[in-house]
Amino acid sequence: MVNDFDPGALLGRSYPLADGSRVCLRMARSSDSGPIRGLAERQLTADAVGPAQVDRLELARLVSFDPRRRCVMCATALIDGGERLIGVGAVDLVGEQAGQPQPVLVDPEAPEGLRELLIGALLGRAGALARDRAA
Repeated sequence: MVNDFDPGALLGRSYPLADGSRVCLRMARSSDSGPIRGLAERQLTADAVGPAQVDRLELARLVSFDPRRRCVMCATALIDGGERLIGVGAVDLVGEQAGQPQPVLVDPEAPEGLRELLIGALLGRAGALARDRAA
């Protein structure tokens, strides 16, 4: 199913998760810096082992990137009447790590299936961009 993800029209589209909740996927922007830092802190607090230990440089790279070389997506949901960033992931489009989503941060309280949706979107977008470049 990951390879079947339609990475087109990411803006303004929501995706259902298994529990019936919906999330929106969009490209990251510079104003996401604070919410991404908060997300990283929430994840590290919830998981002391912290597979998502991300340093400041990596956090900066999540909001300041060259879209020809890297794709960064945010997942947001309506929580308590406002939009909240509940996931973020990146995939390099060129280089040794191309096509391998990293890092992928997901809020510990996010609905089941968000990580898979975000990874699928990143892989789908990277694949679509690779096909466009090859044509």
